[in-house]
Amino acid sequence: MAILSFAPAYVVPLLGTLFGIYAITRLLTPEQYGHYALVVSLMAMCQSGLFSWLDLGAKRYFERTVREGKLSVLCRTAYLGLGLSSILLSVVCFIGLGLVAVPPQLAAMIWIGAGVTIAKEASILSKVIELSSLARTRYTLMECAESLLGLSIGLLLCWHFGMGAIGIFWGMLAGALAIVVFDLPRIVGRLRGGRVDLRLQKEIAAFAAPISLAFFAEYVVASADRLLVQYYLGAEELGIYAVSYSIAERAVMAVFLALGIASYPLVVRAFERDGAKAARHQASENAELLMTIAVPALGGFCVAAAHIASVLVGPAFSGRAAVLMPPIAIAVFLSALRAHYFSHVQHLTNRTWRLLIALAPAAVLNIVLNVVLLPRIGLMGGVWASVAAYAVGLAISVWQAKREFGFPFPYREAAKAACATLVMCVVIRMMHLPPGPLGLLLLILLGATIYGVLVVLFDIGRMRQKIMPLLARTGTGAIGG
Repeated sequence: MAILSFAPAYVVPLLGTLFGIYAITRLLTPEQYGHYALVVSLMAMCQSGLFSWLDLGAKRYFERTVREGKLSVLCRTAYLGLGLSSILLSVVCFIGLGLVAVPPQLAAMIWIGAGVTIAKEASILSKVIELSSLARTRYTLMECAESLLGLSIGLLLCWHFGMGAIGIFWGMLAGALAIVVFDLPRIVGRLRGGRVDLRLQKEIAAFAAPISLAFFAEYVVASADRLLVQYYLGAEELGIYAVSYSIAERAVMAVFLALGIASYPLVVRAFERDGAKAARHQASENAELLMTIAVPALGGFCVAAAHIASVLVGPAFSGRAAVLMPPIAIAVFLSALRAHYFSHVQHLTNRTWRLLIALAPAAVLNIVLNVVLLPRIGLMGGVWASVAAYAVGLAISVWQAKREFGFPFPYREAAKAACATLVMCVVIRMMHLPPGPLGLLLLILLGATIYGVLVVLFDIGRMRQKIMPLLARTGTGAIGG
């Protein structure tokens, strides 16, 4: 249950993001939000292609370098990579904006977005060190502070100072830099006495470069549809599509990220200390908890989509967002299950280039289906293209995980969770709760109560075995006190 102790590090930023969507969709028009979403998509693609190898390498090799007394070497090597990747990103922006004519305001957002990407990666490196050492409190404070500071400053600039979407990017930059400044004494301490190890740099690159390519392919799946929506349907349609995707992605992915924050380091630690059998056992424990929580989260979101849209999204977006969000949530669930569970096999075995076997076909399929479907059936074509692409990627990844590592998956517990979720969704739909905040709150409480009772009755995810000893110890401690 140590995994759950890291949940606030994602839940608090998630709540901040949802409030941000609530505010931004009332401050920006769909067209303005479309431009904002376009820059965010470009940032995500650049981060995955140029920077993700750094934090992935630091996370994977932290345990080994600490054991060998070489943490300062790892840190120096990672920060050298950060500097080189930052230079490359600047060159890409300079050449790209020189070749493609864009409006001055959009060009300014792209340059600020590049600065945000670099600053965020610097803060990510600091947080990865804390996460890998399982320093729960400091990691959680850093993660939450960056999110809340960035959101507060961004909304202030957007609303009070009338800076629009560009103010949101300045807020992101301020939040990331605040974390870097806060962690600066520790950064200096970690770098002291170390040296750049080219052998380690090559080892990290050999491990993480294929993952970066895989992440880039994954963001092609996630972002190509937005670029193609902009091309075929325009910025206003992109704004509606991006809002729908943002809400569904954050709501469904929240469970995977909240649990995955600690689950991956736990699997790596088990593998490095006790071998493959221990890693499989830890992965099975992780997956049981993941399915027990993620499956009802998906079902509840789909049933509550209209209520969520009416509460979170501005009137210009809400009607169509309620229709788009359920199938988007299914696509996100398929993607998250592959990325946050089955793809761990390639990380553990250092065969990270094999991630591309699952992602490359998915990326190609997504682009082809978007080109075919968007002009014919509009935004829903982009949604179904994502569902098909992520389903193909997941199927290949499941096959790889079983073949390469014998990676376990709790099919029985997942089926029990699915059946309980179906019961929960049917009951909720029969209640016909009113729209608005009160109706959404009642829906959440009712769904959680029904599913919670079913979890206890049918011991879904073996939760009775996990929770009852904790309650017994708590009760004993209270009596003893």
